[in-house]
Amino acid sequence: MKHPLILGINPSPVAFRRNHSLHRLASWMTVLGYNTYCFSNVIPYEGKYSHKDVDMNFVRESIEGHDIIIALGGFVSSVLKRMNIDHIKLPHPSPLNRKLNDKKYERAVLKNVRNKLP
Repeated sequence: MKHPLILGINPSPVAFRRNHSLHRLASWMTVLGYNTYCFSNVIPYEGKYSHKDVDMNFVRESIEGHDIIIALGGFVSSVLKRMNIDHIKLPHPSPLNRKLNDKKYERAVLKNVRNKLP
């Protein structure tokens, strides 16, 4: 089994803590059947960002060797679309994403993604 590549936006300035986005992402990846996966960001530094901050060469290098690319959120998905990179979109796993308070929504999203995986 190949390891998918998860692409986020940029590193968080907030210290890793309980209920961190990466906890939810790890849970999702287990539900999707992956105990091992790779992770990177499309922007290497913390703080405010825009599309001009994306290092497209780095993104292209990052996806090499990965058959499955998963974008976290709309910004990353739009970057990959602009680059013509096939990917699967997941919502951003942030605790600030209020849609994820609805567990039915979260289960439906994961089921939809599972159906798109090879």
